[in-house]
Amino acid sequence: MKRLFILLTLSILMPAFSVAQDGQPVMNRQEQVVKSKLEAELDALFAPFNNDSAPGCAVSVLKDGKILVKKSYGMASLEHRVPFSHKTVVRMPYSEAREFIAIAAVLMEGDGILKFDDRVRKFFPQLPVWSENVTIRDLLNHRSGFSDEWAVLLLTQASMANRFDESQFLQFLAAQPEPEIEPGKGYLYSNSDFGLLRLVMERASGTKLPDWIRTRMFEPLNMRSTAMQRDPHDVIRDKADGYLPAGADKYAHGSVQKTSPGGNYFILTNAEDLQLWAEAHADPSTEIARAAARLWDEVRKIPGKENHSVVGYSERRIGGKTAIVHEGVNGWIYMTRIVAERLTIITLGNIEFDGFGKQNLEIADYLLGVQPPAKPELLSRQIAVPVSELKKYTGRYLWQDQVSWESLVPLRKFSEFFIEGDKLKAIYNPGYVITLVPVGDGIFFYGEEGFGTQFTFSRAATDSPLQVEVKYDDGFPGVTMIKDESPLWQPAREQIAAFTGKFYSPHLDFYWTIEQNADGKLIIKRPTIADTPLVPDDSTDRFRFIGESYPGIRYTATIQFHRNEKGDITHFIVRSGRIMKHRFEKI
Repeated sequence: MKRLFILLTLSILMPAFSVAQDGQPVMNRQEQVVKSKLEAELDALFAPFNNDSAPGCAVSVLKDGKILVKKSYGMASLEHRVPFSHKTVVRMPYSEAREFIAIAAVLMEGDGILKFDDRVRKFFPQLPVWSENVTIRDLLNHRSGFSDEWAVLLLTQASMANRFDESQFLQFLAAQPEPEIEPGKGYLYSNSDFGLLRLVMERASGTKLPDWIRTRMFEPLNMRSTAMQRDPHDVIRDKADGYLPAGADKYAHGSVQKTSPGGNYFILTNAEDLQLWAEAHADPSTEIARAAARLWDEVRKIPGKENHSVVGYSERRIGGKTAIVHEGVNGWIYMTRIVAERLTIITLGNIEFDGFGKQNLEIADYLLGVQPPAKPELLSRQIAVPVSELKKYTGRYLWQDQVSWESLVPLRKFSEFFIEGDKLKAIYNPGYVITLVPVGDGIFFYGEEGFGTQFTFSRAATDSPLQVEVKYDDGFPGVTMIKDESPLWQPAREQIAAFTGKFYSPHLDFYWTIEQNADGKLIIKRPTIADTPLVPDDSTDRFRFIGESYPGIRYTATIQFHRNEKGDITHFIVRSGRIMKHRFEKI
């Protein structure tokens, strides 16, 4: 997309704006030209959503606290054909609520209600003894040692969307026999930390947090449409439905939300209120700006993310300028502030997970004159390759340089390439199978929903393992995988029986039964989840399985069996992205 270098023009024109009675700037002819060009840029960027068949987004560009451009696109409700507007209320995803909850905690400390050094057992003595020294500051920094409620409960249920009330949550924490990480030092992105933080804030203030935040934080800023969610079933005026992509130009309803202390503190807001939130951040004299500054200095940065703090702020360099990006761990960016230029870009929409983060940053690039990188030219014309040639690319490939935002444990991620019929296919992510089209010597193409991916197989040297370079045509960072040529552990059928039996989790008070099926394979049987196959992993006595957190969203976990001196199985340890060492004892 062609970029216009307008930042210098904006810095000259904006101070000259006169103001009409409605508070909006009155522009002369030259200023209108600048505004029209920016509007045309936005229209081109949001063209796929400028219709009544797509979710919506409200876009605001502010300079020196004044609206430069204000546009909205798409639908708040696809079923009822309700257009999206700046008054449309959006339920932000879970991760984005961290900013608001953390600032509220700073305000509570300033009001003398609590201190960051307060120990959490002061408020909930029933918490385990090992958590004696865990503080509110540790909860903010995801270093408490408490298990992640969402991930661990998936060992007992098939969905993150199941109801889990406050009493169950506290019982879950109280029953935890040992910390997942070293309290005060380790790192685990645990939803339980902010869930417990919420309960601590309520116990300290004697007030339900939605009420406290409304009267102490949102009402003084005149953010009348912003609130902390009370109940997912509440009727919210002007609230948009949430959607997920479901194929080319198609959308489905978003994921069913989890109801629990670790998940039910979503923030509801609209683009008009976010403008007030931006203004409070931009003025260093406000308590919101002071709280945000303290948090930036106080809390840690999340690994695997670009200078992203645990409370939802990222600091990036765009066109040589420092930008503060308000986002969650999935890149759902709703606001970017280029501090030195007093520029703010708001993009609030109703697409879940990625949202309109990419468009937000593209607007920032445009305003700062940053030229987009050239879109890579990918081969896509199919050529004929015999199956005998395709077979040399099959195998298990380990992703390189993968850092997880979930924990400090190195991320071991594999993709499996295999032949089916006369096609080379890949299990690219757990449960996600793609067909690769040969387009060159060792080069394959995969296209879906308007973007393309190229897989190029090669060897760094004649005696080195095969590797594959993955390149995306939409600017997403590429990936390198190296073929894992070490032999997989393959227990004989008669050895499999040793891993069968009934196993018990003292933490969850829950049983797993592991059986051998008619094909000799191991199956996990749980009363609340469909039977789950266990597949031998890359070391002795270790298996992996694929679970599902939401319909269609899968994760991989491993089970390491342990033996006594006689060689008998005594227990196993489950590990995944946010499960460090959950233990099941053999009964």
